Amino acid sequence: MSGNADDEEPLPSPTTEASEPTTTLGDAAAAPDPDAAGWDPRRDGDRRRPTTAEQAVPWLIGLLLALTGIVVVLLALIFIGPEGVAGLPSPSPTPSASAQASASQAAIGSASASPTEVPTSSPPPTFGALEMTFLSRSTASSPIRLSRRDFSTTAAPVVVADDPKGVVHYAWAPDGRIGVAIIAGRSEAIESGKQPRTLTAPVDAVVFGADSTALYGLRITRAGANDRADVLTIEFGTGAMHVLSTIVYPHPQIIADPAVKEAQFADNGGIVRLYVTVDGYLVAWILGAPATYRIDPATGTFTQVARQPVLWSPDQRSRVDVAEKAGITTLTRFDHDGLAQASVKVTGLVSHVRWAGSNNEIVFTLGRLVGGAVHQDLYVWDLVDGKLPSPLTSNGTSFGAEWLGVLQSWLP
Repeated sequence: MSGNADDEEPLPSPTTEASEPTTTLGDAAAAPDPDAAGWDPRRDGDRRRPTTAEQAVPWLIGLLLALTGIVVVLLALIFIGPEGVAGLPSPSPTPSASAQASASQAAIGSASASPTEVPTSSPPPTFGALEMTFLSRSTASSPIRLSRRDFSTTAAPVVVADDPKGVVHYAWAPDGRIGVAIIAGRSEAIESGKQPRTLTAPVDAVVFGADSTALYGLRITRAGANDRADVLTIEFGTGAMHVLSTIVYPHPQIIADPAVKEAQFADNGGIVRLYVTVDGYLVAWILGAPATYRIDPATGTFTQVARQPVLWSPDQRSRVDVAEKAGITTLTRFDHDGLAQASVKVTGLVSHVRWAGSNNEIVFTLGRLVGGAVHQDLYVWDLVDGKLPSPLTSNGTSFGAEWLGVLQSWLP
């Protein structure tokens, strides 16, 4: 607008309602640009001028949007790794990209570290209702062999270890995957689909740890008037052996028993027995030694204890007591409080009692003298009071059965 303000009378101001005071963001008199001046009703009309807070709202909204964008970017950086977006499959490299990567690695050499492949764990094996390993002979005079069979089917047993010198003892891992047989004083590794291989020799007893990865042995040697028992750790994969502890005791004098008692004694473990108890300790029992020995597998230290471990059910709620009188054996199931729950009598001598994983069955060897010869067969009892055990074999040459995939609970 141009002209002299003294020549014209000022226009009357329009009547407006009272409004809240506002803040002027400039000086009308000092600002050369009218747009930079303060609020002028004559120029800008009678609209209410926005407050400072109202003018600041768009700035705040813009700031919030910018911060939100930064957060999204940070989250993307966190969840996107070298393999692509987490949870989504990465695309396979093209052949040319793979060739370029291989060439780059070859050029870099040892300075470039290749990623380590994580081994894929195979699922635990499953076993039949009566699937076991056991010792047997094809005839009464044949060498002892180690076999495997599910007695709930009609399938024939599969021989897993056989040798002209015979299998003396064996141990099977609790997960059922691998085993060790003692043949002519040496331990032989047994793996599915592989030939047996020697682990260590000499050795008199072996046992697996509770997790199936640790293997322990017991080796007895004569040392003058004494015997020396070396407690061993054995690496199943390589056969590497380490002496964990050595126990020295006076050499014992051993007297033979009648044949059927000798068969029972041998089936229960023989003159050298090694256990892993539920508390993780080893227990060595040696016929004629002045004590039973409890060994700490972590340190090799040992102490003397009064007796061999006692076998309980896998849930540690029941045990089976074996009482023998005049050729008759009474099997009695006791609960944790010592109360008898079931009982049955069989003719003959019972040995090598082992629990099923269901906690309500046991398998055992029943030995009898038939025509002057020892007959041994496998029986299973479902622990019902008064119900007779059922025979699994009838050839007279089967004993020492172990349920596959079942950890036996030996309590100190």
